[in-house]
This record gives sequence, C-alpha cells and structure tokens, in this order.
Amino acid sequence: MVKKIFIVAGDPSGDLHGANLVNALREISSEIEISGLGGERMERAGVKLLDKLTELAIVGFSEAINNIRALRHVYRKTQEFLIKERPDIIVLIDYPGFNLRLAGLAKRLKIPLIYYIGPQIWAWRHGRIKDIAELVNKMLVIFPFEEETYRKAGVNVSFVGHPLLDNIQPTKSKEEVCQKYGLDPSFPIIGLMPGSRKQEIERLLPVMLEASQKIAENRKAQFVLPLAENIPMTYIRERITEFETNTSNRVKKEEKTPLTLLVVRDEDYNIRRTMTLALVASGTATLENACLGIPMIIIYKVSLFSYLLARLLIRIPRIGLANIVAGKRVVPEFIQQKARAEEIAKVACHWLSNPGLMRETRKELKRVKQKLGTPGASKRAAKIILEEATASN
Repeated sequence: MVKKIFIVAGDPSGDLHGANLVNALREISSEIEISGLGGERMERAGVKLLDKLTELAIVGFSEAINNIRALRHVYRKTQEFLIKERPDIIVLIDYPGFNLRLAGLAKRLKIPLIYYIGPQIWAWRHGRIKDIAELVNKMLVIFPFEEETYRKAGVNVSFVGHPLLDNIQPTKSKEEVCQKYGLDPSFPIIGLMPGSRKQEIERLLPVMLEASQKIAENRKAQFVLPLAENIPMTYIRERITEFETNTSNRVKKEEKTPLTLLVVRDEDYNIRRTMTLALVASGTATLENACLGIPMIIIYKVSLFSYLLARLLIRIPRIGLANIVAGKRVVPEFIQQKARAEEIAKVACHWLSNPGLMRETRKELKRVKQKLGTPGASKRAAKIILEEATASN
C-alpha cells in the first residue's frame, strides 16, 4: 500500500534537509507519495508543494509580524489539504513558530507526527518542550546533547546525527577551484556569507563589505561571496552597488581602496573550501564552515525590538551553532551594536597575521564536526519515518 507523507520546511536550510530526506525515503521505498511545504530543493526532489513556504523565510520577532497574513493563508491551505487527503504521517523540519501550530492541528486530526530537526528549546523558550511532548509522536534530533533533554521531558526521541555531514562533499581541490575563478591560492581568500534571507543580507552585507574594505586597506586579500540558491544574483549585485554608491558619497575617490568581490553560486561547497577566513551570519552556515575547517567571525543583527526580546528569552551565552556545539567560544561573535566593521576587520587582520591561531581554531572546529555524529542522518531518519508510518496503520 502506498504511504502518503506530508513534509514541512520553512527556511532554506530546512528545504535542503527536506530534499535529502525525500531522496533517502525514495531509496528505501518506491511505495510512497510525498507532498508538503518547502522550497526549490524539495520540489526538485519530487515533493508536490502546496506552497513555497521558504519564500516567507524570516529572521526576528518584529519581522515575523509583517508576514502573519501570508503565513495564515498557507496554514489554512494546509489545513484544508490535511483534512481532505489525510496523509499517513506528517514530518516537520525546524521552523517552530509555524510548525508547532501545525502539530496541534495534526493532533486534532489524529495524524501521526514526527519532528525532524526540532526547535532549539535548549537555547530559548524551553517551555515549548511540554507542548512537544503532548503533540509529537517521535522526535529525531541532530545534536547529541538534545537527546537527553527531550528524553527527560518524556519525549520519544532518537539522535540521528547531523545531515550536514552528508551534504558537505567538495569535489575539487583548492587549486582547481582557484584556477577556475582566477583566485591566487598564495594570498588569503576571505568569504562573505551574509545569510540566505533578504532581511539578513540587508543588515549584514553592508557591515561585511565595509569590514572587507578595511581589511583590503591593511593587507592583500581576495574576497568571495558564495550566494545562497534562493537569492537572485541581481538582488545581491544591487545591494553591492548601493554600498559602493553610499561609500563613494562619504569617502574621497583617491582615499578608497578598490574592493574586488567574486559573487558565485556554490551548491557543492567547492568555492567555500578555498576560504582562509569567513565573515558569516549566525546560523547553519557556521556549522558548515566548522565541518570544512574554516575559521570564521560570526555576525548577527536583527531589529532592535527582536534583539531586546531575544535577550529576555535566550538562555545560552553564545548564539553561533559552532560555539554552541563546542560548548565554548571557539570563534568570535559580533552581535547587534557590537557588529561594527572596524572591530570585525581588526580581528580578521589579527587572525590572518597569526598562522598558529588559525591552526588552533581549525583543530577546535574539527572537534565540533566530530560531535555531530557520523554520516547517514537522512537515511536513519527516513527509516524511522517509514517505520512509524507503517506502524500507524
């Protein structure tokens, strides 16, 4: 009998993990029908999308308010679909604001529910764990320390490892990539990674560009921006042009150091493996960099309201996932008003001038990678999901 599976991912990283999960499900069974909410990657993997939820990807509390109407529309459409089609199982991927509400609907409809890559209750809003225990049939977690937390709360939970370990498989050497893009491997290559959401980019890219300008004034370096798949190339070039125009208005032309920035798609991580150092938005990219052994400076900025509210809710001293998994400050974090280009550039230049510090940081990042488990998370998760779907009938 064909099993009907409904999968929900609300941001680009969730879309990536959702696509990998779908591919793993199809490897195990051909007797499945998969629909859901997600993005381009899940759609390419063969998911029949009700809506491209990733296009509403947001950061921060005040930013979420602006998208409430659109999210309500997606929720109502999903509600109608679930009532009509009644899938055998629902799989939620991260995105707790929307997905926990959907979990309540699944409970009322008596549709079994698996949460894969759950809410970061260890960081903030720990009270959600009570709701999760009542609503979720099974939790599949990707950090080893999460398993004990959920189990103590009475949640049926399994640690499957982090799916990034399956994704990060560069296929070319640093020399090959440098030759392809005209980069010089003998000089530092600095990555600018302002995030996969437009709100992040608008807040972080100007800071990163200004910091890069200051780095270029102090030493010879090359700059690359591996652009997220969901961000149009024209959009990022417009933001760069805006920065250059604003800078030209403030600085005399003869005082400005030219900044050459290579903007490129990097779906296979090849361009990223060339990086000596990265300026990176807080998020999944920090773990990706850790797995690749790239020292980084983490930057985080949201609206003032979102930041003040987060300070009241967040329970941990660090926000970068690489630092959280390490359990200590492995790489620096510049948060909100501290995210100043001059300070970021100063730290970057200090690192670039200290090879020993860079080596030690790479060793620490290797330990972070080891804590994420072993490859095969998507297949382990897919096997459990199919077992739960079968057991529910």
